[in-house]
Amino acid sequence: MKANSTSKTDALTSSKLSLVPPKFILRGGRALVSAYAAFFSQTLNENTNQAYANGLKLFCDFLSDIKIDDILDVEPKHITDFVGKMNDEDYGVATTRLYLSAVRMFLDSCVVDGMISVNPAKAVKLPRHSSRTGRTPVIIPQQVRQILDSIPCITQADYRDRALIGLMVFSFFRVSAALSLSLKDYELRGDQRWIIGEEKGSKRHEMPVHPSLEGLVDEYIAFVGMTDLSTPLFQSGNARGGKLTGRPYDRTSAWRMVRRRAAAAGVHREIGNHSFRATGITTYLNAGGSLEDARIMANHSDATTTKLYDRTGDRVKITEVNRIEI
Repeated sequence: MKANSTSKTDALTSSKLSLVPPKFILRGGRALVSAYAAFFSQTLNENTNQAYANGLKLFCDFLSDIKIDDILDVEPKHITDFVGKMNDEDYGVATTRLYLSAVRMFLDSCVVDGMISVNPAKAVKLPRHSSRTGRTPVIIPQQVRQILDSIPCITQADYRDRALIGLMVFSFFRVSAALSLSLKDYELRGDQRWIIGEEKGSKRHEMPVHPSLEGLVDEYIAFVGMTDLSTPLFQSGNARGGKLTGRPYDRTSAWRMVRRRAAAAGVHREIGNHSFRATGITTYLNAGGSLEDARIMANHSDATTTKLYDRTGDRVKITEVNRIEI
């Protein structure tokens, strides 16, 4: 395939995500760039697209490093070497599987578009992934309460942060789903508040609002003075003064926020947004909740996924290890 000159400004947009093709794709000419654009025009959510884009960039950089300049020259051995490189660089099995899946799917789309005749990644097996416990750091309920109580409630951002942390804990919402909520999604049905959002795979997620969460959200809405039902529920803030802008809050800022709030509360753990969801699920199961009901509330398709968040077994481990008396 003869490479055509393509401007580096050829940015592709998929939903809210800006995707700039890697140099290997740009060197392949407009047909390959179009195939790349078509791949990311599928109905995938923003997080999945970002993960696939990361995987394809890593793969394309690998091809450039080994002096492969044409997609027609990619062979199964190159895919195998790519997987080996990820293993050597200590990528997790889950990440390796995800990135290899992205490569497979993209090369499949190239076959469909007539760019290549055979997908060289088909012959490469995915590495095995077996995990009974997730890696998401979980904090105990007392630490969540410690973080919430330490937020001073002076600025609009203070009230926003309390409400967002509370939502992830009490409603098991992923941060992306939480940040996509509008005021209208905080719905009153009779005398019960509900949160209605959209999770991974465009799955609708409805949860009745816990009384503690209702207090946090109501105080937040009242303090900010939200009335427009179309306004983002969680908004970005000004650098000074903590006043909200009316624009949606983003995941990276939310991650920095929870780390900052945890440190200020004296909770020195490597936590992130997902930690609060995991803590909520674990707390529910510790209180005698069923795994199946937790699956439904977490909006998981399979209880195996929910089980990854379950740290109730830690209590058993602690009890048993204390039997060792020397």
